[in-house]
Amino acid sequence: MTLRYLEWAPAWPQLPRRSFRENMYAQYSEGMPGVVVDENERRVHLRRDEGLFEGLERAYQAYLDANAGEFAISEDFAAGLHAFTRIVSEGDRKYPVLKGQITGPISYGLTVLDENKRPMLYDEQVADAMVRVLNLKARWMEGVLRGTGRTEQVLIFFDEPYLVSVGSALVSLDRERVVNYLRACVENLGCLTGSHCCGNTDWSILFQAGLDVVSFDAFNYMESLALYPEELTAFLERGGILAWGLVPNTEEVYRVDADGLARRFEEGVSLLRGRGVPEDLLRERSMVTPSCGLEGVEEEAAERAYALTAELARFLG
Repeated sequence: MTLRYLEWAPAWPQLPRRSFRENMYAQYSEGMPGVVVDENERRVHLRRDEGLFEGLERAYQAYLDANAGEFAISEDFAAGLHAFTRIVSEGDRKYPVLKGQITGPISYGLTVLDENKRPMLYDEQVADAMVRVLNLKARWMEGVLRGTGRTEQVLIFFDEPYLVSVGSALVSLDRERVVNYLRACVENLGCLTGSHCCGNTDWSILFQAGLDVVSFDAFNYMESLALYPEELTAFLERGGILAWGLVPNTEEVYRVDADGLARRFEEGVSLLRGRGVPEDLLRERSMVTPSCGLEGVEEEAAERAYALTAELARFLG
């Protein structure tokens, strides 16, 4: 479906209904130091035993050796990725971009808890290794997508739903540490990098994290971006791309059309222009996408979202 509709930058599909192993946290836990994927309990957690320290040593050594293959993602954990690359490799079509995705370090580290219900992100040694493993998985994925021989460029996203909690009383993380973890995840990648947050957040964190693409839910949270006009302008001036998540990822997708979504885009441009963001940059450095992932909707709704995204992209030219 993604190959049929997203002609410019198709993404490999995550399939959490197929298996808990394809849950966005379980999917990147293969080989993660101390992390256990419990399919019966449907949870991912950190176990502090002798295996944790062996895992930490393995992670650091693989990072020093630039051995991304040590943390490859198997077909058991990402059937969609392996099927996607096979289909692309065997086809005769070339794509400007192939997109992959990794769960970002903040969301992963706040979700995976130890036996005391403490997020692994609050243990600096464990968190540092986790960031390195995510980086190695991204490097491996970049190599796999490039290895299809059917793309001019690769884009790897670090998905960060938990960024909505950074800065709140619920999450004790300083801003500099968040930026540094994101920067560490994109180090040594030779491809484009991006990140998505599906709610309100401090967007300046992503604009300053060394990313090429920042994606936001423009359907539901258009106004949130207008609070950071200077940071957004600087990001666009550096060559950054703003991905407008204009196509809803809910049943609302049946109640919208490309014309209405194009008007919403124009309203967003007008809003940001009014805050001082140059209109020419907004138009030149933008792309359109679904507002967030489509794993929670039925196949028909997902297909409509993809079709609307493609139609909207052509409409906006």
